[in-house]
Amino acid sequence: MRLKVASRKSDLARWQAVQVARAFETLPEKPTSEFNFKASMGDQNLDVPLTQMGAKGVFTEDFYEDLVSGQSDLVVHSWKDLPVEERGETQIAMTLPRADSRDLLLVPEKVWELTEKTGRLTVLTSSPRRTYNLGMFLKGLLPISVELEFANVRGNVPTRLKKMHEQGHALVLAKAGLDRLLQAEDSGFFPPALREMVRSCRFMILPLSLNPGAPAQGALAVEVMRENVQLNSMCAKLNDEMTYKSVVEEREVLKRYGGGCQQKIGVTVLYREYGKVISLRGLTEQGEVLNNWRIENSTPWTRASSQENVFPLEARANSWFERETLTTSEDLSIKPALMISRAEALPQGFKPSPHQIVWTAGVRTWEKLAKQGVWVHGTHDSLGEAEPTGVETLHGAPLSWTKLSHQGGIGKPLIATYQLKNKLSHPDLTGKTHFFWMSSTAFERARQIFPGVINNGFNASGPGSTFEHIRAASGLKNPPKVFSGLAQFLADTIA
Repeated sequence: MRLKVASRKSDLARWQAVQVARAFETLPEKPTSEFNFKASMGDQNLDVPLTQMGAKGVFTEDFYEDLVSGQSDLVVHSWKDLPVEERGETQIAMTLPRADSRDLLLVPEKVWELTEKTGRLTVLTSSPRRTYNLGMFLKGLLPISVELEFANVRGNVPTRLKKMHEQGHALVLAKAGLDRLLQAEDSGFFPPALREMVRSCRFMILPLSLNPGAPAQGALAVEVMRENVQLNSMCAKLNDEMTYKSVVEEREVLKRYGGGCQQKIGVTVLYREYGKVISLRGLTEQGEVLNNWRIENSTPWTRASSQENVFPLEARANSWFERETLTTSEDLSIKPALMISRAEALPQGFKPSPHQIVWTAGVRTWEKLAKQGVWVHGTHDSLGEAEPTGVETLHGAPLSWTKLSHQGGIGKPLIATYQLKNKLSHPDLTGKTHFFWMSSTAFERARQIFPGVINNGFNASGPGSTFEHIRAASGLKNPPKVFSGLAQFLADTIA
């Protein structure tokens, strides 16, 4: 059996088509493939912004016609390019496991040096979603005060990288596409100058909690004719159900608001062991502001009788310890990658170099470090240390991580930079029934003082080591529940 595989003709699109063809070769039928690469309507005039091109499906419509006419058996798309409306004669029959759905900010070192002098930075992007969302939060993640501007850019990944360097600007793009090209260095689809163009940049992997991707970003869609029973059956064997489920949900959200590349809407759905993570941010055409970062799961939860029964109502109220600085003989400047649990874990007087990878447990820690002049590369987004960083492909080699945290902390190879001392005065939990814990040490300290209250109450936390600790604790009357953070806990707990 020989499959006629079509896709756009960029290096990335061709490499994606080859990956799909290789997946088919693993089936018992072992089909071979021939390829048809061509430019779509959206590729043919790079001077016109996508928002001005009008028609939906500017990267996909030509290939639909090839399928219907029989010139192709299947088309490999970046799923985010497809219109949200279904097409009667074809269907998306398969997707491979999803790549990283986050956006990536690249800033050439020479551009950043100039930005430090002028306080101005222009970011290239063709996406209204990125312009809107980055305008809301990016300044707070940068280590100096910056005036941001956004400018349009079109073209494939290498073209946009080249324009970034030539024009002396920064660039934001989907991390998945760049990752795929960087992973293709030995495949013949890799532009030789690409690695050097990336290596000469600082980067930030932008948090999904603040900047969800375009619906279906990072996922490949294989479109086939509905009537092709044999090919649909083969696709079903290769289809990654979790990816398919996630992107269908994301596209349904976009469809609810009208669809199209003009929308300023980002939405990402992640399925994890503890539940479904949903990030939705943007601005609809009707002027509705979208801002939803939550985790949904089946663990039962009962609302509190009143606000008085809930602890804490703000993060600073959850205060059980004094933090005492510890000195370390370790030379932190030689550590290639630092995971910083909280801003106070970074020793005073030490500032990581831009060549060290700096990662944080959550966005708040990122923002605090940025105010100290630290360039942060990314965050676990308060989803726990099991959440992949996705740094190694950009870095070009495996990384050895060192965690900065408190004495007795858990996780990666750890250097203790402070210790926790019990406060003489502590919160009074008498009469409280619902609790959100930000650390396992606070949970245990509270349970030591108020054992009956905690054991009989409703306990919650974000995902990660704190939740795993509470879930493993004996004597709890109710199973603990995961929330995305204190804000969701309060919204779902207080009537």
